[in-house]
Amino acid sequence: MSQSTQKNIFEAAEQLSYDKYKTKHKTNGTIAVVLSYKESEELYDAYFMSLRIAIDNRLTDSNYRFKHFFQGDYDAKKLEAQSYIGIIAVGFFGKKTIQILKGLQKPIVFVSTDTLLDNLDCVVTDFTSSVARTTNHLLDKGISEIGILVAKRSHHHLITYENDPQRFLAKSFLECEEVFNPDYFFIAEEYTAESGYQAMQEIIHTLGSKLPKAFLIGSDAIAIGAMRALSEQRITIPEQVSIIGFNDITSAKYVNPSLSTVHISRYGMAKAAFNLLNEQFQKRDMVPRKVTIGTSLIIRKSSV
Repeated sequence: MSQSTQKNIFEAAEQLSYDKYKTKHKTNGTIAVVLSYKESEELYDAYFMSLRIAIDNRLTDSNYRFKHFFQGDYDAKKLEAQSYIGIIAVGFFGKKTIQILKGLQKPIVFVSTDTLLDNLDCVVTDFTSSVARTTNHLLDKGISEIGILVAKRSHHHLITYENDPQRFLAKSFLECEEVFNPDYFFIAEEYTAESGYQAMQEIIHTLGSKLPKAFLIGSDAIAIGAMRALSEQRITIPEQVSIIGFNDITSAKYVNPSLSTVHISRYGMAKAAFNLLNEQFQKRDMVPRKVTIGTSLIIRKSSV
């Protein structure tokens, strides 16, 4: 099956999670949806694909057209030359790109990148409460041997071991509870299922029967790969090891066992982004705003 076919299947599955929107009247204009990653990389990060689809649907429902600009497909001149009335920038952007997009002097909202210090509106996820809620859930279940598995980098390139908020927060909360064990801190190469599989194979080889009783994992993709490695070694989930991912991608509920995860409302992020952009269209007081979207812990079959 080609990558293009796989991507179409993922997109179709994501669309089933949303109502279908139809434009019934003359459109209000065209929005440039700027993505921080290449189109070919969406297949490896179903979360950002579903977030993009949620934004597309929100714009269509509000009677706007949109055009995607994936990494490598856009530059300032191309965006400036076209008649785009606003920009929604999705993903993780560096300072240089932020300043380039800001220099276009169009209404703009960033989704997933905190641009408040740049005096630009943004929508971000509440990582702090997410990690605290997940950690407390395991501790309440009597599990204190908790492993952490994140990644060195993602295809966005800007999220690394050093600046990953999930890594930092998980380590901090476990340290506060005096249950952090540096021997249970692990790093996959990337935020992909294959990297999760390889990382868990190495963990099993290193620790053997001394695995932690649970893993907090930085993304559902890594978690799905890690569960495959555990299953191949006949390590039962969750009887021997509980697994909790992050993002609640569409496939999380369909893997075996179904994956416990932190749910991020893509619809909520898309709605907040559109509302901020619409306020700019309405010429509101232009004090920059940062909207933080809360999360919820979804317990399925992969964890206690």
